[in-house]
Amino acid sequence: MKALVEEVNSVQKRIKVELSQEDVKNAFDSVYKRLKQKARIKGFRPGKAPLGVIKKFYGNSVAMDVADQLVKSHLFSAIQDQSIQPIAAPVLETMELPAEDKPYSFSALVDILPAIEIEGYKGLELSYDAIEVGESALNQELEVLQRRQGKTKEVEGDDVAAADGHLVTLSQTATLDGNDFPPFSFEKVPVELGKNNLLEEIETQVVGLKVGEGKTFDVKIPESFQDESLVGKTVSCTTTVEAIQEMIIPELNDDLAKDLGLEDFETLKKNISDSLQKQAEQGKRNQLEGSILEQLSEKNDFDVPPSMVDQVIDSMFEEMQFPSEEAKTAAKNDPEKRKELREPAKQRTKNTLILSEIIKAESIEVSDEDLDQHVRELVSSPGAAEQPDDNLIESIKKSMGNQARESLLFKKAIDLVLENASVTENKAK
Repeated sequence: MKALVEEVNSVQKRIKVELSQEDVKNAFDSVYKRLKQKARIKGFRPGKAPLGVIKKFYGNSVAMDVADQLVKSHLFSAIQDQSIQPIAAPVLETMELPAEDKPYSFSALVDILPAIEIEGYKGLELSYDAIEVGESALNQELEVLQRRQGKTKEVEGDDVAAADGHLVTLSQTATLDGNDFPPFSFEKVPVELGKNNLLEEIETQVVGLKVGEGKTFDVKIPESFQDESLVGKTVSCTTTVEAIQEMIIPELNDDLAKDLGLEDFETLKKNISDSLQKQAEQGKRNQLEGSILEQLSEKNDFDVPPSMVDQVIDSMFEEMQFPSEEAKTAAKNDPEKRKELREPAKQRTKNTLILSEIIKAESIEVSDEDLDQHVRELVSSPGAAEQPDDNLIESIKKSMGNQARESLLFKKAIDLVLENASVTENKAK
């Protein structure tokens, strides 16, 4: 066996494997021997068919089996002999079928990690926009909590009409150009009026209707609609009020806090304030982290392995919502959809390689104690009376696999960059 290596680029090598006629002949003999033992050919007892009959009966399928055997038995040993460290399965390029009386060769593309040395990750100048956490934000959260804890009851009286503040149950059919239009059709959906949960044109028509009443009207498709080609077109809607309920909103007092398992209203407010502060800190960190990765990406230009990008694209599809597994699979295999995600996936991959190099350069490590604390922080609620026990932490660590450790390593790398950076706060106007 002879192996030739060609550098395609900094993250890909092409390896060409050349095999002697003797290697090929031995592979054919091995396949024929196996086939002869199991072949069931009319007119011959099992294992007794002549070689000539075997060759004629199986034809090109033998050459295909031989090609597969030659690749499996020689490609990875050739890669190892050439001290290539692949990061994904090699991709075979177009190859011809082997012939018994000739030498044989094939080639494959092998992805490798780029040889990079990250520069400029110390001394960065960073800034972030201040996120104010005041009474206004606290009051908004309390209002949301109030409504979430509210209860509903049927509005009494046949003459009651739908109005702002009512929770109405609606059914709607819609047509566009005389055809059913599912995006604007629904059945028995509860909607609180006056909270911008419906298109304004629809909500305006609903206000004033009584239970059992309906109305037909036209609505223009808004600019925010997902299919831009339909924006501005007119949809005919028929909406019926199925039920009208009113919201019973609890007061902001100790009783509300106790219903939530807390001691008193002051404790509830403190928990919400702590949560808002944590969100603000995370928002600040997200801004700084984004700036760090953007600057380091600009300072360090290198290729990223295509196989890593493809893996990231697959993970991006996993993060998306699809109506079914079939729809997800179809999207994953759609070349146009994958093309749309390629650039952001390349950037994600580059960010991962940058942080990995910083981790290696700075010998950053994660202890078991670090990992336990990190997982506790991920799953704990601020101010909660009970914190997750050790069994739950171990279960979560097991389910996350290496993801938790990798996440903490990347966090420590960002922390190191922040510790060595000049950080400025942009005051809120």
